[in-house]
Amino acid sequence: MWQDYKASYKAALQDDAFVAWRDLGAQQKARNILLVCRGVPVESVLEIGCGTGAVLRELQSLRFARKYAASDLSLEAIRFARKSCTGFLSSALVGQAASLPFGNQSFSVAVLSHVIEHLEDPLAAVREASRVAKFVVVEVPTEQVFINQIRTQILGKPYASASGAGHVQFWSPGSIEDFLKNVCGMHILARHRDLLSRRTEFYGKSGLQLAKPVMKDVLKTFLPGILYSRLMTTHATFLCRRRNAGHYSGFEAATAAQREAS
Repeated sequence: MWQDYKASYKAALQDDAFVAWRDLGAQQKARNILLVCRGVPVESVLEIGCGTGAVLRELQSLRFARKYAASDLSLEAIRFARKSCTGFLSSALVGQAASLPFGNQSFSVAVLSHVIEHLEDPLAAVREASRVAKFVVVEVPTEQVFINQIRTQILGKPYASASGAGHVQFWSPGSIEDFLKNVCGMHILARHRDLLSRRTEFYGKSGLQLAKPVMKDVLKTFLPGILYSRLMTTHATFLCRRRNAGHYSGFEAATAAQREAS
């Protein structure tokens, strides 16, 4: 599944369990976005790769912005998002992440939440997001960690997310930051490490499937977050701005420094 994104999404949206899983994950993703955007004035937001629209619904419930827009490669996803976001979504369109029909700086924030790991050219998507918005939020799973090094290098197995979720990019906590700064040419204004909630880890698990989330729960209890994030998959969220987007106001500089220190 997910090798053909459009076909996979059409089938997945008929599965209530898939939709419920997306709704659960969206709760923390939205909170992560709020955390890194503290102090940034947000009038409008565009979610690139909106899927079911679950993240947008959570952001709207948290009063993140006044105006919301969405894009996705899948027509079925856009149709679903339009229905599920009725009443507050001003625009929802089918489009490539690397080529969006919006003018420069049309939005306060563009969100790429769990999108660029699916793309053969993530650089183009980040650059396009930074063109259409003043700020860009990027969140990815950090899968290039110790547990997966055992899986891929010792056991010779592919990443589980390659076939299970259609991932083609695999990041470590350090490599995603290096990619954003040195490849995409972005200033990182804030960052957040999400170790994943207990509710998320245990969702839908039973019997022997509980062994892994129980182990993770124990490790989270005893290990510092920075060490745990090098052992197990976590989520990394960044607030960025293109380097050549102009000088920061005193307000932006102060709030960015405050977030970095927190």
